[in-house]
Amino acid sequence: MNLYATILAGGSGTRFWPVSRANLPKQFLVLQGTQSLLQETLQRITPLIPLQRTFIITAQHQQPQTAQQLPHLPSDHILTEPLGRNTSAAVALAAWHLLNLDPEAIMAVLPADHAIPDHTAFCDTLQLAAAVAQQRDMLMTLGVKPTYPATGYGYINVGEALDIPEAQGAHQVIQFTEKPEAQVASAMVESGHYLWNCGIFIWRAAVIARELQTYLPELWAGIEAYGASWQAGASAEDLYRQYAELPSIPIDKGVLERSPHVGVVPVSWSWSDVGSWRSLSDLHPADEAGNVVVGQHLDQGSTDLIVYSPDKLVATCGLSNLIIVQTGDVILICDKAHDQEVKDFVTMLQQRGQTQYL
Repeated sequence: MNLYATILAGGSGTRFWPVSRANLPKQFLVLQGTQSLLQETLQRITPLIPLQRTFIITAQHQQPQTAQQLPHLPSDHILTEPLGRNTSAAVALAAWHLLNLDPEAIMAVLPADHAIPDHTAFCDTLQLAAAVAQQRDMLMTLGVKPTYPATGYGYINVGEALDIPEAQGAHQVIQFTEKPEAQVASAMVESGHYLWNCGIFIWRAAVIARELQTYLPELWAGIEAYGASWQAGASAEDLYRQYAELPSIPIDKGVLERSPHVGVVPVSWSWSDVGSWRSLSDLHPADEAGNVVVGQHLDQGSTDLIVYSPDKLVATCGLSNLIIVQTGDVILICDKAHDQEVKDFVTMLQQRGQTQYL
């Protein structure tokens, strides 16, 4: 099986501000242990997919940092985008590149910033999904059983089991629903028929290229033109202009919500997308009062706090359900229920011209 890894590592991690910054976005942060999220992602897949078949898609300005964190990865395996145009463009660029290398390539598309402790179980699941993708030409995704009605995730409506002997547990997908309202999310979780879409995809490069041609023809044509210009040695200005003209749309909305050829493998291993400060409790154990602390903390009677302060002591008294982050130049205090809104501070700072905090 010609299985390749494509790691999407060009994000800005704005929901993890103020620790995630323009010069050190979330995927490069060490949030537990000694490795960054990007380094952990590479280590997780290496038993299944060697470095020779692993590619990173990142922003042009993040290329040096990526190379520094992954010194053993061949330098030409770091593919860069002149600017971010969402995940459909990143996936299309990777698929175009792989098809030029290996027309039979199977792609595993992996976010760089997820936490999955059980590496062996994860690789076993990838292998199963890849077998389905190879045999049935399907777009495969991995689905996690929801534990609460999250509004920050996409949901997968699970259909009938696929009749593939060596891929027991794989199912047809009935429908994707991207980031539903709270009431809808609650109904989905209660029904028992939905999984969280964890943003990990497996498909043949030729199949995703076909689906992109079908549902996002302008994007695929643009990627082919961009690739031809890159091969011909076009200037950085021309390449930037071409890439900037690509439609900006998530692969979930652009293809997966529209294609009838989508399957899912439900997973039972522990997973976190490390999407916001609330997910720090997925990475670190809470104390007896439910407080998750990274750094120094002194408390009297507080419950269910998330405190991140590696360098300074944070003292709290009688608080509950708050996120407190201290970075030296910024202090963030946020109700846990509003953690998805942290990214709005980045927009506000951009509008105010206070770029020193970005």
